[in-house]
Amino acid sequence: MRIKGKIAKGIGESGNFLDIPWVNRQLCEKLSFQPWSGTLNIVIDDGDAQQILKEKGKERLVAEQAGFCDALIFPALLNETYQCGIVLPLVPNYSATLIEIVAPIKIKETLGIEDGDEVVVDISL
Repeated sequence: MRIKGKIAKGIGESGNFLDIPWVNRQLCEKLSFQPWSGTLNIVIDDGDAQQILKEKGKERLVAEQAGFCDALIFPALLNETYQCGIVLPLVPNYSATLIEIVAPIKIKETLGIEDGDEVVVDISL
């Protein structure tokens, strides 16, 4: 599944989440890489994309601590070059136009991209 979107500024909380040992361990096991401590947020135009991901998702980040939610996890490729993963939190009212990307690199710095730039993500279903 191919998704195009524009990079958007996040709220700055993903680094703390990704540093939680059980989160980091599960992502490493399921995506086969050590994620950098942060996500790249992209806003997409396709309002049906998340529904398709929810229907096709098999891999799950399972909350091991109260106050956290499960999330679907998908291996993906960013801009046809960089291995990454999609993390889709399974929470009510999560924006249908937001996709969060994790990668073993600091994406913006490594790719020389910034908020507002368009990226392409090929997601393995």
